[in-house]
Amino acid sequence: MFQDGETGHETKAGRTPRPPSRSDGGAAVSVTEGLIACPINESFVLVLGAGAPMSGTQAIMLNGDPALPGKAPVVSWPLGDAKGRGSHGFVALVFAGPLKGERLSALAFRAQGRGASYRVAPEFMRPAALATTLASLAGAHLPAVIDAIVAMLSQGPMSRRKLAAMTTFVEASAKPDGFIEIIGAFEDGDVYVQGWSSDVRAGVSRVLISGATAQIAECTGAAFDRQDLNSKGKGFAALLVAPEPIDPFGMQRVYFRGRDGWRYSDVYEQRLLAPPRDTPGFARAILPKIRGSAEVVGRLRDAAYRYEGLDTVSGLALPVRMAIDHALRVEQGGLLLSGWFLDPDRRVEGIKLKRRQVAIELSEVWSRVDRPDVSAAFDGKPPFQARFDHAHHGHGFTVFIPDFDADGSAPIYVELSIPHAPPAYLPIVPKRVTYREAVSRQLRSISARAAAASEIVERHLIPMVAAAATRPAGVEKLEHVGGASVASGDTTLVIGVDEHAADVGQLLALLALDPEVRAAPVILAGPEVAIAGLRGEARRLADFYGLSLHLVAVGGCNDVFDALTVGAGAARTDRVVLLSGALVPAGKGWFGQLCAAHRETDSSVIISPALLYEDDSIRWAGYRLGGEGGGLSENYVGYPVATLDDVAPAVTPMANLECCVLAKSAIVPLTQGGQGYLGNRAKGMDLALRLSKVGTRAYWLPAVRMLGAEGQADRDAWDVHARTIDRAVFETRWSETIATMVRAVAA
Repeated sequence: MFQDGETGHETKAGRTPRPPSRSDGGAAVSVTEGLIACPINESFVLVLGAGAPMSGTQAIMLNGDPALPGKAPVVSWPLGDAKGRGSHGFVALVFAGPLKGERLSALAFRAQGRGASYRVAPEFMRPAALATTLASLAGAHLPAVIDAIVAMLSQGPMSRRKLAAMTTFVEASAKPDGFIEIIGAFEDGDVYVQGWSSDVRAGVSRVLISGATAQIAECTGAAFDRQDLNSKGKGFAALLVAPEPIDPFGMQRVYFRGRDGWRYSDVYEQRLLAPPRDTPGFARAILPKIRGSAEVVGRLRDAAYRYEGLDTVSGLALPVRMAIDHALRVEQGGLLLSGWFLDPDRRVEGIKLKRRQVAIELSEVWSRVDRPDVSAAFDGKPPFQARFDHAHHGHGFTVFIPDFDADGSAPIYVELSIPHAPPAYLPIVPKRVTYREAVSRQLRSISARAAAASEIVERHLIPMVAAAATRPAGVEKLEHVGGASVASGDTTLVIGVDEHAADVGQLLALLALDPEVRAAPVILAGPEVAIAGLRGEARRLADFYGLSLHLVAVGGCNDVFDALTVGAGAARTDRVVLLSGALVPAGKGWFGQLCAAHRETDSSVIISPALLYEDDSIRWAGYRLGGEGGGLSENYVGYPVATLDDVAPAVTPMANLECCVLAKSAIVPLTQGGQGYLGNRAKGMDLALRLSKVGTRAYWLPAVRMLGAEGQADRDAWDVHARTIDRAVFETRWSETIATMVRAVAA
């Protein structure tokens, strides 16, 4: 490996240089001592020497080994005090990758039919020392030599060390010329600079930026007259664009190629540093004065009309208006937008949603929605003089853009492109919400039976929920109320509630009538808001019935299953019974029967009872694979409960976690975060399949029965859309797994 210092040593023993030999064709090979090497980075070495004139790309041989050929760009110049055969000095950029870490110790050239072999001096030079040496050797040829070195180093992938070396060589020949007085930062990471120089060259060129980090940038610059310079220079305005964002605070100097060589303009000590919102104003102020080609003036004009954080759409004289009803930033950085856009004369040719270095054409991805209220609000009013077509009101739009605002740090805005006019802007200020809140807001913003509702669900809401991942829920607060802190039972009853919990006090009282429940430790888990509302009643019931009751406030609780899994994790027993607060026992002894059935098996088993509707029809009685749909089907749904009287306990592809008994060790991994769903049904099936996938065998007991209604929300018009979303998301995630299970059963 190369030593990046004034001196270096070989790090490996390798091939030894061969003695000088005859070149191909019998030409003599000359030997010159003292070739100087300067490591640029891990792969490239710049070498300085003297010899016959050479230019362009030359064939080389590394370390005298014919098995290590290569090519190197070379620049040479006549030496003022040439001696012997070394009439010209030269610099070559050598790719040392083939050496695989060995030290470059010899270098041979093949030039104009003659060969020249050099030994590399054992001491390496830093770029700064080599630049000083070059300045003394090249004399009047130095600018051309530096240009050639810059061209060499510009080829191929750029690195920080390459840029730093390039800047060092340019600095060796650069002359001071003017100052940078204004630096303006843009959100995209490019920079506007303004100042003066005696050698202003309008156009597009490359410059080097010296500062905390060296950078190479494309410079689009134009000149303008400044009376204060007394004809000794001109003002310049320029836009600097680099592969990586430019740090305006760290800029110290800009190197540019003048008419007679490299020059530099220092950043004035009292320079004005403009933030992104103010920078376009400085560029606009100088626009009337600048001179340059149409391309240059056009680029600077675009910079002058960049986004300044202001709404300019509402002030347009044209009949164009736009508004955002809601902008919601959901998990994983996705953005859900809903609003309206009015352009009856089709004046706008582009509608882009933008943030730092990212732009999306909204008209290509949004879904349009009828908004007759927008038509009514603007019909016949300035600047909309012509009346609207009352048969068409498709002004509204909805769009979900995944991963658009990942870090939430860059300003977001809409840019309207209008021919022959500056762009117009509309700021967007997203509100952080959960994916559930976003879906609820969106579904309630339009008619449930609107023609566009299904398209919005398919194109935007399903992808949004599918991309959502919930954060792990956890214990926020745990407190004991009631009787003894430790009950004698070997099974903990975990009751899970959500923020819509109702009649939980009645459920606790009903459960406490069962002596087997009273003997067991009981955990009531749910969101803090729900637990706070139940605390007083739970304490009273625990004292009255002698329950050993723990209240667990669950942080990050999205649904009843978060409450059940986190509550189970707080249990002190190895076995837990999970019970949704929306269920009630259909008969006595249910708790003991579940526990007894689980004791007869091993800990890898999960057992669920049958679930009934309030009219005694069957709501859930296990699943089967390979039914009419060829996938996962439910048994006996809607049948009368008497159907179960002669049914024996059976295996089911997965359990129902609304009520089940299982080992605590099986349920705890489910607390490590999960996938997003809108309803409990799909979330419960997802968790049950995750248990089945890791080998947890599932059974259901027809003799043990619980009651539970669907709830009023299930009959809400929006619940139809919510179930459609959950079904699509569930099938996307699990269809292949279920198909594999079906094939295994069929085999």
